[in-house]
Amino acid sequence: MCVGVITYFDRENNPYTVREAVPDDAPDIVGLITQVGLEQDYIANEGDYYSVEQQRRILADRPPGQLVLVALVDNRIIGTLEAVQGVFRKNRHVATMGMALKKGFRGLGRGEGLLTALGEWAQEKDIEKIAISVFESNPTAIHFYLRHGFAVEGSRPNQFRIRGKMVAEVFMAKYLP
Repeated sequence: MCVGVITYFDRENNPYTVREAVPDDAPDIVGLITQVGLEQDYIANEGDYYSVEQQRRILADRPPGQLVLVALVDNRIIGTLEAVQGVFRKNRHVATMGMALKKGFRGLGRGEGLLTALGEWAQEKDIEKIAISVFESNPTAIHFYLRHGFAVEGSRPNQFRIRGKMVAEVFMAKYLP
């Protein structure tokens, strides 16, 4: 699938675009993931991520069961979503995703466009379930996914240590029609 450039509007009616990532996006994606990771509260990495060259190769050689999207405001990448379809017959109906938005661009519904584009890709791939895990210490993300049709499926207590506190990993999923 090739996601074209799709324009969406956030809760304040400001436009943002979503499109499939290309190799030239590698520096911005690496920078975004590193920045969000250094915040310590939202994603598992802590600033360690692929090098720009590794990310560029991933984007250039992406297999058909992998999707990488970017969200842009004023032609600057402010968010990314990656989804990977299961590789075995037993789990090919499931895609596991992760999403990150830059600080200052969260809370206005800009992740909705990323999820919408993901849903379209998932339908084309005959994916029936989209899965994600979220830190229990991130109630904003949990509520975001609940509002968008995800349900909590379970958790692993004390899976991560964030700022000295043990935190559960919450498993969420959305089943597609």
